[in-house]
Amino acid sequence: MRIIEGSENFPEEAKGAALALGNFDGVHLGHKALIAKIEETKRTDRARSAVYTFEPHPVKILSPSQCPRLLTTLEQKLELLEDCGVDIAVVEPFTADLAKLTAERFFEEILLGRVAPRAIVAGYDFTFGLHREGTIETLEEMGRTCGVDVTIVPAVFAGETLVSSTVIRMMVAEGDIEGAAQLLGRNYSIAGKVVPGRGLGTSLSARTANIEPINEIIPNDGVYVTLAQVEGGADPMPSVTSIGDNPTFPDARFSIETHILDEEMELLGRKMTIHFIAFMRETLRFATIEELKAQIGRDVEGAREYHSKAGIRD
Repeated sequence: MRIIEGSENFPEEAKGAALALGNFDGVHLGHKALIAKIEETKRTDRARSAVYTFEPHPVKILSPSQCPRLLTTLEQKLELLEDCGVDIAVVEPFTADLAKLTAERFFEEILLGRVAPRAIVAGYDFTFGLHREGTIETLEEMGRTCGVDVTIVPAVFAGETLVSSTVIRMMVAEGDIEGAAQLLGRNYSIAGKVVPGRGLGTSLSARTANIEPINEIIPNDGVYVTLAQVEGGADPMPSVTSIGDNPTFPDARFSIETHILDEEMELLGRKMTIHFIAFMRETLRFATIEELKAQIGRDVEGAREYHSKAGIRD
């Protein structure tokens, strides 16, 4: 996938693409419905497929205190878009000056003037321009006037649940990572670097990697069945992950600790991605270290059994 930083750098030879508009945080099933539409146009009209998105999220500029915590970093979002088969991703720097453009100017100067798509796809709730004055009706009318085919994708549901980044954020924050996976179409994951911990894992018979996350949304405190993907490694490895401050130790700080099952390797300083598969239990306080050690043993065996039965790979 070719990444274009700023629409002013959109190449002349790529004009006439089928273009999907949106923030694409999480690249969930709703976003994939948009991408399916541009891929359909791509096959029919022999056009390139392109996605137009912003960095940072517009609310971070317009109202920083109200900006949601995001499901994916820009790097993760672009990787997921590439996995969907998108040819081109336009990453538009969102600035105060861009926010001042009216819907008409944004459409004419940015979309038509710079990207010049032959078709545009947007979601049912897409808005654009100054004060979000541009609606899907506005977009459709502008498309008709300029001869650009505009397709609006309706809301996508998983069962009776609306697929949206907002709903997924709530699910992940509450620890409902299985529900989030249904809306994402994949397991929720976080990435980070392995940093020094307190060194308790070995004494508790479960050596762990302490993750310093780059993601903004971390699943709720608890113990989870996970898969661990080490940068430069091969397949994700079965693991179990604990999130929280470990109330058994009064001075313990919040941590994300992953134990890779049946593997021993040096991980300090390496980048790791954790894929969350299933919630196992809440964080508990134990009266003695021996009780905690026994529970960790049960957690490890429970995770091993889960992985064995499911034959999981992310």
